[in-house]
Amino acid sequence: MKLKQISKWFSYEAMNSLLKNKVIKSWLLEEGPITKRIKSSEKFELKLLQDDLGDINKSERSFIGHLSGDIKIREVILYGNKNPRVFAQSIIPVETINQGLSKLGELGTKPLGDILFEKNIFKKENTMFAQFKDEKNIFWGRKTKYNVKNKPFSVMEVFLIDQDE
Repeated sequence: MKLKQISKWFSYEAMNSLLKNKVIKSWLLEEGPITKRIKSSEKFELKLLQDDLGDINKSERSFIGHLSGDIKIREVILYGNKNPRVFAQSIIPVETINQGLSKLGELGTKPLGDILFEKNIFKKENTMFAQFKDEKNIFWGRKTKYNVKNKPFSVMEVFLIDQDE
């Protein structure tokens, strides 16, 4: 999936004043697992795109507060009734897997939300919002920094819902 970020990352207040679409806003502000929301009304599928060590840029390292060491990058598309609903990218330092929670390194085709919301060990630190586009549509996304046992990781989700819907 080729998505390009077309805005800076916004605070909640900036996103809230810019975005008028209540449906998109409800996805951006969803507190529970996105997979659960999709499963509540559609047949859910997850397609794993990437799950390897990789490089991230300085701003991503700065966002999660992890300035050195190997990083695992996991990208998935979440489908509802065979339609893409969410592109998600998790950035997980290997140190977080080794010293925070090893399950973060063993997700495979399981949704991250299955563990992120099952245990009370994850602390949500910060959420930012931005706009993205593909060949023809503009979408909104969010990225959230989490900590598990004081070890950081981040999850970015782009909601593949056209602003005109």
